[in-house]
Amino acid sequence: MDAIMLALVAVALANADGRTGLLLSDLLAARKDRRRVVAIAFGAFIANALIAAIAGAALNRMVGQGIVSLLIAFATLSAAAALLWRGRLGPSADELAPTAPSVLLVRMLTLQFGNRSHFLIGALAATSGAGLWAAAGGLVGWILALLPFLAFGPALAAQRPVQVLRYAGAAILVLWGVRAGMAAFGL
Repeated sequence: MDAIMLALVAVALANADGRTGLLLSDLLAARKDRRRVVAIAFGAFIANALIAAIAGAALNRMVGQGIVSLLIAFATLSAAAALLWRGRLGPSADELAPTAPSVLLVRMLTLQFGNRSHFLIGALAATSGAGLWAAAGGLVGWILALLPFLAFGPALAAQRPVQVLRYAGAAILVLWGVRAGMAAFGL
């Protein structure tokens, strides 16, 4: 049960910048098949979360907890770096909007493969071996981070409190990563 809460918090913090929500919001505005786009986005996230969770649970049986702590340190620190990155991390909605639904599905699946959220889900699944719980928590955290940006759009991302939340989320992820790294070396 710890895996679900840890994954929920980690993924929600890692997506505090709203890039995914803004991309989905822009895609929904640019396309007429909104239900299909939402189903594709959620399906791609769930498929990749399950892959990451299964890989993390398998890793739990293969390596020791010191290596898993290093993996968590790397996952949280890289998520913090992605959160603070100013540039674009993927394609824009303008690049994805004119594509056919099948091409959009493939693009969303490949865009989210190895994403910071899924890397965190895999690393947290490796701590306890509870992969499905980590995937469920990651999905809930992703939805919680996505909803405000879907509801209020790009105007929300420019607000000062959202910027403060982004920096606070990055600081928490950095502290979490440093603590996990130190625990890996017995410090």
